[in-house]
Amino acid sequence: MGGKARGKTLVRSLALVVALIAIGMAALPALFPAWFLGNDKIEAVTRFFAQDTDAAPWRYTSRARQHGTAHTNNWAVLVGTSKFWFNYRHMANTLGMYRTVKRLGIPDSHIILMLADDVACNSRNPNPGAVWPEADKSFDLYGDDVEVDYRGYEVTVQNFLRLLTGRVPSHTPRSKRLESDVHSNIFLYMTGHGGDEFLKFQDSEEISAFDLADAIEQMWEKRRYHELFFMIDTCQASTMTEKIYSPNYTVDHQLGVPLIDRYTRAVLEFMEHTDRSSNKTMDELVRTMPL
Repeated sequence: MGGKARGKTLVRSLALVVALIAIGMAALPALFPAWFLGNDKIEAVTRFFAQDTDAAPWRYTSRARQHGTAHTNNWAVLVGTSKFWFNYRHMANTLGMYRTVKRLGIPDSHIILMLADDVACNSRNPNPGAVWPEADKSFDLYGDDVEVDYRGYEVTVQNFLRLLTGRVPSHTPRSKRLESDVHSNIFLYMTGHGGDEFLKFQDSEEISAFDLADAIEQMWEKRRYHELFFMIDTCQASTMTEKIYSPNYTVDHQLGVPLIDRYTRAVLEFMEHTDRSSNKTMDELVRTMPL
C-alpha cells in the first residue's frame, strides 16, 4: 500500500512540473517578445496600444487604410421601397436619382434599380407611361429607357441585403448583381416610409438601422467598395445612419427631413445644373437643402 501511495505522489509531482513548464513556455513571448518577433512588429504593436482610444475616429482611420486602393469605377444602388398609387412621390424620388446618375455618366450596367414600378401604367395615371416630378410637366422621369432590375414583389429586404453583400443565388443574372470591388465608389439611395431606425418595404416588412449597418460592414470586409455615399429620403432619415460603423462612407445628419419630396426635389434641381466636368462639392449641395 505504501508503494502505491508513493507512486501516486510521484505522478502528481510530475504533472505539476509539466504544468509549470507549459505555463512558463506560454509566458515567454510576453516576457521576451524580441525572441519571437522582429523589431518592426514590436514597434507596430507598441504604437497601436499607445493610441488615444478617445480620439475619434481612430478605429475608422486605421481600418480605412487597410485597403489603400484607388478609385476606378462607379456604381449606384437606387431603392424605392414603397408601392401603390398613393406613394407616387417615392417612385418619382427614385427615378429622379436614376435620371441624375445616368446623365452624369453611370451606365445602366452599373445601376441597380429596385422599384415597385406600379405607377407609370397605373389605371389612375392621367398620363400613362409617364412620371412627372412637377405639376408643369417639364420633363418625364420615366421616359422610354428606364431599366428596372428588381420589380414589384422582388423588392424585399432579403433581396436588398443579398445584393449589397454579394450573397445572391448562383442563377442570378448579371443585371441583378452588384459586381463592385475594392476600387468602386457606390452611391446608395433609399426612399420610402420610415421611422425611428427603420424603413418599411412595401408595407409588409422593415429593414432596421442595425441590418443596414451590418450589411455595409460586410461590404467593407469583403472589399466591395472604395467609398460609399449613402443618401436616404424618409421620415426620421438620420436614424438609419446612426448604427453604421464602417469606414469610408459619407453621410450628413442634417439632410434627413420629414418633407421628403422637398428634399429630393432640391437634390434633383441641384444636379440638373451639374455636368460631368463640374467642380461642385458636397458642401454646395448641402447648402441648397431646405431647412
